[in-house]
Amino acid sequence: MVRPMLCFGDWCIDPAGIDAESIVYSLGVGEDIEFDQGMIEHFGATIHAFDPTPNSIQWVKERVDNDCFVFHPVGISDHDGESRIFPRVNRKGKKSRAMYTVADQGVEVEGINVKMQRLQTTMAELGHPRIDILKMDIEAAEYAVIDDLLQSNLDVRQILVEFHHRFESVGKAKTLQAIKRLNSAGYRIFFISDLGREYSFVRDIG
Repeated sequence: MVRPMLCFGDWCIDPAGIDAESIVYSLGVGEDIEFDQGMIEHFGATIHAFDPTPNSIQWVKERVDNDCFVFHPVGISDHDGESRIFPRVNRKGKKSRAMYTVADQGVEVEGINVKMQRLQTTMAELGHPRIDILKMDIEAAEYAVIDDLLQSNLDVRQILVEFHHRFESVGKAKTLQAIKRLNSAGYRIFFISDLGREYSFVRDIG
C-alpha cells in the first residue's frame, strides 16, 4: 500500500491521524527547527524538543519564541544519568559548533558531560502514554534509543530517524540491524531520503 506523505525539509511523515492533539518528540535540535516549524504551522501540534548541547540551548533561547515549541535541555539515550559527548569533527579536522556525538571519531577532542534520560522516563515525567511521531537526529545515539524503546515496548506510532552509518566507527551493519529490529516490531519503511540517511517508519497497528 502506498502511504500518503507530508515532508518538512528532509523529514517525511504519514499525516493520517495527525492533528493538534498529536504528541510529537523532536530529538536533536542543533540550529535547525524546519521540521518542528512545519509540524506547528500545518497541524498546530505541540513539539517537545530535546537537545543537551550548550550551543543549541542558547540558539533556541535567542531565536525561538513559540508556545507550541517546548524545549527540554536534556538528551535522550538508553539510560538515566550523565553521558560524555564530543563535538563533531569534519574531514578537514574542524570541530562543529552545534553538533555533538557519542561516536568514536578517531581523533582526540574535548568532550562535555550532559544530562540524559531514557524515553520511558521522559514520557512518564511529561504524562504521555504514547508518542505519535518520534524524530531523531542525534548523531549516532539513535541506535541505543531504538533498542531501548523496543525493549521497553513503548507506544510509538511513527519513527523518523537519521542513521549515522557514514561514521567510520558505526558502519552500515549497525543500521541494517536497527532496521531489522524495527521491522520485527511491526515498523515498516515508507520513506528514505535521496542520500539514504533519513528514514521514516510507521508501525502496523492492525
